[in-house]
Amino acid sequence: MAGTSIDLSNFRPQGLVSVFLGLIAAFFVGITLLELKSVLVPFSVALLLSFIFQPIVLFLKARRIPTIIALIMVFVTLAAVASIAGYIVYSSAQSLTTASDRYLPRIQTIISDIELLLLNTTALLGIEEGRFDLNQLVDPSMVPSLIQNAIGEAITFAGNTFLVLLFMLFILAGSGELGVKVRRAYPSNIAERINRVTENISQQVRQYLVAKTAVSFGTGLLIFVVLWIFGVDYPIFWGFLAFLLNYIPNIGSFIAVILPFGFALLQFDTLTIPIVTALLMWLIQMIMGNVVDPRLMAFSLNLSPLLVIVSLIFWGWLWGVTGMILAVPLTATLKIFFENIETLHPIAVLMGSVNGRKTVHPSPDSGVPTDTAVSVPS
Repeated sequence: MAGTSIDLSNFRPQGLVSVFLGLIAAFFVGITLLELKSVLVPFSVALLLSFIFQPIVLFLKARRIPTIIALIMVFVTLAAVASIAGYIVYSSAQSLTTASDRYLPRIQTIISDIELLLLNTTALLGIEEGRFDLNQLVDPSMVPSLIQNAIGEAITFAGNTFLVLLFMLFILAGSGELGVKVRRAYPSNIAERINRVTENISQQVRQYLVAKTAVSFGTGLLIFVVLWIFGVDYPIFWGFLAFLLNYIPNIGSFIAVILPFGFALLQFDTLTIPIVTALLMWLIQMIMGNVVDPRLMAFSLNLSPLLVIVSLIFWGWLWGVTGMILAVPLTATLKIFFENIETLHPIAVLMGSVNGRKTVHPSPDSGVPTDTAVSVPS
């Protein structure tokens, strides 16, 4: 409208500068995360594992066992478990690679059946023949190379196991020392507040990771049992894959069901066993995700579905498949951290869902203070 002027008296250029500085900082953080992927991925895994195994180290130290002995015991135990699991999965994956050629005729037969079905359908609908050509979309000869690439990713991830354990040992070596350092650095009242916040964060992150890992392990074990009972090939491999993919919400559960179902279609001449196993695997995913998981969790994370999708896309683009597996645990850890810091609590609220349940913090019986939103002095 003519004669209307814009009042710029309240404009603060400092705010715009802060926004641009924030964007520049985010850009450099992203570049750093991408360039240091080979180091930061094992470190992130080690950091998450340290939350789980920290109580074990503290328990051994409380029994007057030297720290170095406690760390060696944890390292040897985890290395042995990882070696056994890695060997079993690797041998299954190698057998899957070498036996992939015998699935090729079955794949070609299925493609031919689908083409025939499409031709009959197009004839009924009056669509021009030759419109659909699956041979241009699906090349059966690519299956072995795809399997080998997937196994190569798994071997690369397993090759970082030693680095993960090494990082975790250094992190666990300082278990229990943070509280002592804080009490020495700050007055008693301030130190108590800081230690309360850090202990609460550690407790909630540990509860989430233990519950998620237990549910993932149970899901993988049950899927292994179902596939083993029905005679589906490589049940250990599919069970381990379900264990890893269970950390990826919704998408991971779907992939963990559809892949063994697809291979069961290639293995058996009838549809009965593939369909039954798929239904049982889907039932396992539903029960473990919607019944067991909420009962194991002492509180609700209430992550926004949009945030979950964005984190999967971001970490998947940044760190590949490993990033997708770590996406939700890392996002959940950040949300727990924000919830416990008063100045950052609004960010935690924005990360949640409006229709979800309100976050329930640990009860007083757990030994962790319930007043989690504590202001930490600078």
